[in-house]
Amino acid sequence: MNSPTDFYIIAEIDGTDRHIKVIELETTDGVPYYSCFMGETELTQIRNETYGTWEQLWGDLDDKSVANIGLQIEEKITPG
Repeated sequence: MNSPTDFYIIAEIDGTDRHIKVIELETTDGVPYYSCFMGETELTQIRNETYGTWEQLWGDLDDKSVANIGLQIEEKITPG
């Protein structure tokens, strides 16, 4: 496994823009997932499922917040 990649995004959570640190990790079968922190607190872990929807693996965010975070992650990791 490669060393984790981390970057910052701004995503809307509960109606407020938040600065979020994202750490890209990998499951044992090589599927990337993303651990999201606000300050030192881990908010959620999400991944982009094969059917194109961002799903929360761990955490307590609503679906809209998860989708917002996923969209910002996609913009960061998509080349070009």
